[in-house]
Amino acid sequence: MLTQKFSQEPEKGAENVKVEKATSREGLKASYDATPKTESPEDGKENSGSSSTVIYCTCRRATLCNKCGVPMSSKYATKKAIASLIEDERPPLASVFGNGPLLLSNIPNSSLAENAGVVLGIDEAGRGCVLGPMVYGCAYWSINIDVPKGFRDSKQMKLVERERLFEELKEHPGIGYAFRSILPSEISRNMLRNPTDVYNLNEMSHDAAIVLIRKIVDKGGVRVKKAYIDTVGNPQYYQRKLEREFPSIDFVVESKADANYAPCSAASVVAKVLRDRILERWKYSESSDISHDFGSGYPSDPKCKKWMEHLPDPVFGYPDIMRFSWAPSKHQLNKIGVPVVFRADLDDDEEFNQKKGMTQFLQKKRKRLGYFEKRNIGVKKFLVE
Repeated sequence: MLTQKFSQEPEKGAENVKVEKATSREGLKASYDATPKTESPEDGKENSGSSSTVIYCTCRRATLCNKCGVPMSSKYATKKAIASLIEDERPPLASVFGNGPLLLSNIPNSSLAENAGVVLGIDEAGRGCVLGPMVYGCAYWSINIDVPKGFRDSKQMKLVERERLFEELKEHPGIGYAFRSILPSEISRNMLRNPTDVYNLNEMSHDAAIVLIRKIVDKGGVRVKKAYIDTVGNPQYYQRKLEREFPSIDFVVESKADANYAPCSAASVVAKVLRDRILERWKYSESSDISHDFGSGYPSDPKCKKWMEHLPDPVFGYPDIMRFSWAPSKHQLNKIGVPVVFRADLDDDEEFNQKKGMTQFLQKKRKRLGYFEKRNIGVKKFLVE
């Protein structure tokens, strides 16, 4: 059973909420066995009977999946699921297959009203790290409610301020939030594909934002009026891509949107706080003896640099907290790891060299026949000069 990290009493009707591990490929599930109850402001959404929400999923396209991205039934259930993601071990297959966790809070009643005029923001944390996940956060609310003051770019805030704002956001009855954590192993296998099939970080980022909006709109029934997105790559291209997916939503896609728009700033707080908590309590799937003294996980951090100087395993290298597609990790593995040659790579190189040799042969200038050389007969490019 999950160790509860919250001191408050469970909400009414949620006493039997529990988070449990699934042994199937679906991974971790949040399972609810709550007695039927009437709708209340605390719960945000009616819940009767039992239901199950998949947090880790093996679907190839989350936007089309009916299993993952179902909103939580109450604030208590949301807190419980977040605590389990941070404190419990990941499902065994999560590090080698499928997607990282996707979680939606309960939907506030005010966001479901006819004239709600919901505004939404999305931002990320951990994009440039060599260690740990990249987390996409989302926050939304109706324009008819009052929201906490002080939201701005979370990276410019002190830890205490970020944590305080996140707690206020979690407890606010009118604010909904969600996040998608892209695991380092997920980033590695997407970016280390065959060169013709690479799934780069910008595409992963765009898809994470699209999935969050899609689940909130389709699964949560929220009619989003305007969305503020901190850009990744070209903002015009990104905005057109989002508008094709959601033609009814008015998008603002800008650099530094997290510093200029409150919904995007709140999303930045969600992403940064949850990433920091996940990284701080990271559960190594390889061994429990590996150090956690790696600082922020950015390659410029002295603690991270020092941590990377030691390989837990000389052949297999780093644990799955590492993004193996990043240049600093490749450099360190080549520098201090045991050289490993894969036969498949040699076969690929041999095939490449054969094709290269054939191309060079066809493109090579051949010497003219002696008959033409003796008579000084050349080749003209034009019949008339």
